[in-house]
Amino acid sequence: MDDVVEGFKKLSSAAVSDAMDKLGLHGMAQGIGPIADGHHMVGRAFTIKYIPVGVTKGTVGDYIDDVPEGGVVVLDNGGRLDCTVWGDILTTVSKQRNIAGTVIHGVCRDVAGSLEVVYPIFSRGRFMRTGKDRVQVEGTNVPVSLGDVQVRPGDIVMGTDDGIIVIPQEKESEILEIAEAVSVAEDGIINEVKSGTRLDEARVKHGYHQLQRK
Repeated sequence: MDDVVEGFKKLSSAAVSDAMDKLGLHGMAQGIGPIADGHHMVGRAFTIKYIPVGVTKGTVGDYIDDVPEGGVVVLDNGGRLDCTVWGDILTTVSKQRNIAGTVIHGVCRDVAGSLEVVYPIFSRGRFMRTGKDRVQVEGTNVPVSLGDVQVRPGDIVMGTDDGIIVIPQEKESEILEIAEAVSVAEDGIINEVKSGTRLDEARVKHGYHQLQRK
């Protein structure tokens, strides 16, 4: 069992975002959101980088059986909205192999299938046109980008209703510790106001305004 991953599974993406702010780290992938709400995806990144096809056409990749159980597939298709690199075949295999979910810097298709099997997909949108003969795999388990956020193999990726956060591997334990403290403080504030305490007083008591400051 990966204790750090399990720790992040207990936290909100908001708490993790605040923790990364406190450390001056940027890992929030703006513009990439869930196809369906209600998922809390956490796992280590297995990355694929795509490029446009050349004179000799490559393939969109047969990598899925190499993704470890609990991993997150991260596909960098350059943010393209005109062709997809994910559909129902990959969803079916991923669900069967207990892969945690998929994140796409680009679009997906066959959304109905992912909704039916309750498989988490986060992307820039949805579009039905295939990426076959339009893009090809340039690299597997190499650094990729989700817009202005870098993802490296083994980084922790969290996906919630609020979007995607990438947690750099070398800082994961420090981020986890701070995020846990943020979560405890915010839970304390909520409990205080539910019992009748003024919000401003509860925030002062739990150090709310300093939670994400460096």
